[in-house]
Amino acid sequence: MNELLRLVASALKLSVGDIDPGMTMKTTAAWDSLAHMELVISIEEHYQIVLDGDQIADMTSLAAIIGLLRQKGLLDGA
Repeated sequence: MNELLRLVASALKLSVGDIDPGMTMKTTAAWDSLAHMELVISIEEHYQIVLDGDQIADMTSLAAIIGLLRQKGLLDGA
């Protein structure tokens, strides 16, 4: 989970301490379309996966990203 938070922080150009579990694209000014694609690429590279268009479109919150990665068995349930 810590690595995911670092990926999110890096893509959004924020510090890890600024990453809030409740953050969404709508509530985070730094999470624009470019940052979103940087985040997608970082996640795909780090977790060695390929996300489809629907998955990418659904990744509009940190909770959604965590849920997707858990569904794929890439994050534990903690």
